[in-house]
Amino acid sequence: MHRRQFLESSALALAATGVAPLFAAETAPVAAAERPLVVFTKMLEKVPADELAEKVAALGVSGIEAPIRAGGHIEPKDVPDKLPAFAEALKKRGLEITILSSDVDQVNAEQEAVLRTAVSLGIKRYRLKHYRYDLKKPIAPQLADVRAKLIDIAAMNKELGIQGQYQNHRGNDFVGAPVWDMVSALDGIDPAQLGLAFDLAHATVEGGNAWELNMHRAAQHIVSVYFKDYRLDGRQWNPCPLGEGSVNPRSARLVSQLLPAGTPVSIHIEYIGGQDHVARTFDAMKNDVATLRKWLAPA
Repeated sequence: MHRRQFLESSALALAATGVAPLFAAETAPVAAAERPLVVFTKMLEKVPADELAEKVAALGVSGIEAPIRAGGHIEPKDVPDKLPAFAEALKKRGLEITILSSDVDQVNAEQEAVLRTAVSLGIKRYRLKHYRYDLKKPIAPQLADVRAKLIDIAAMNKELGIQGQYQNHRGNDFVGAPVWDMVSALDGIDPAQLGLAFDLAHATVEGGNAWELNMHRAAQHIVSVYFKDYRLDGRQWNPCPLGEGSVNPRSARLVSQLLPAGTPVSIHIEYIGGQDHVARTFDAMKNDVATLRKWLAPA
C-alpha cells in the first residue's frame, strides 16, 4: 500500500472510533519548568560546535533548534558524517537537538537520509521547509497539492519514527500565513507524525487580534511553539526583543493552558546584525529567555 493511502485509511479509522489523534486541545495548565525551552541558532551557524554548546548551556535551556539545511550548521549532504559529532558536542553540555530545521518539503532520498541520521542520534523532531503559493494561479488546487505532499511526508515520518512540523510564516504568499489553510491541510494527519510549529509573532503580524482565535483553532495540530517579537514601524514590521513588540504576553498563558507539557518552546532571535553579532546574539538570547520565563511563570 502507498504511504499516502496507508495514512489516509488510518486517519479515517481513527476518526470513526472517535479517538483523539494525540491529545485533547484543552489540558491542565503546565508549569514553565516542565516545558522544554530551546533557542534557535540560525544566527550562530558559523560558531564551532563546542563553543556553541558551551554558550547555549550557560543560558539554562534544554537544547537548540538547529538549522541542518543549506547554509546551516551542516549541509544536508554532509549530515551522515558531521551531525553525530555536532550532536555529541551538545550532549557533553547536557543539551540536545530538540528540533532540526531542515530542507524537507517532499519525500526524496537525500532528505530521507538526513532524517534517518537524525533518528539514529535520538533526534525526535524536525521542521519542514516552507511552501509558497503562486498568486497568479488559483489557491485551492495549490493547497490540495501541499496536502498531498504532507500526507506522504507524514507517512515517511511514521515509518522512520520522527515527528515533522510546519511553521506558519508571515508573508502574503506563504502557505500557513493565515493559519487556517494549514489547519485544513493537516486535517486527519496524526500530530505524532506531522503537526504545526505555531509561531506567535507571525500569527500576530498576519492575524492581528485573531492570533488567539487561530491558536485555539489550530491547537489540536500544534506540536511546538515559537516565540519572537515584531513591532510595526509605519508600514514595516521589524524584529525586536521579546516584550517590546506586538506579541501579547498573555500568549504564554495560553500555551500553558492549551498544550501538553512535552510541547517544546523555541525562542527565535532575528534582530541582531552587523559586526560582533555572535556575542550580541547570545546576550539577546539571555534577555529573551528571561522574559519568556517570566511570561510562562504561574500567575
